[in-house]
Amino acid sequence: KHWYQRRVRGDMYADAVLTLCLQIEANPQAIKQSSLRSITKGQDKSSFEDRVEKLMIELYGEDNVSYQPKLKYITVTLDDHKAVINLKSYTVQCQNESLHQMVSSAIRRLHNALTPVNVPIIPAT
Repeated sequence: KHWYQRRVRGDMYADAVLTLCLQIEANPQAIKQSSLRSITKGQDKSSFEDRVEKLMIELYGEDNVSYQPKLKYITVTLDDHKAVINLKSYTVQCQNESLHQMVSSAIRRLHNALTPVNVPIIPAT
């Protein structure tokens, strides 16, 4: 079997890793972990919701993802298991622990990739 990586996801991770490495190199003590619930001011919340939907489709296929924008949730169905993503709180509800972990982890990674790391500018001495 061959493993095929999808271009969008690979590029997203590569950009996130490169950005993080450059920021750590510039100031290793300034790295702070961001909260999933706080979408940055420069990032539109509906844009993040669209990206969550696109990522779920990329990971699980268009037939397995249902987006309900008015209700603010996305449902992922995989092998008779459902994971419901609440787009207000970005929490996942799922009876299957494995699917719950995969979906939660994907949302967390997406958020971390799109949220800039807060690195304060320290004047040179």
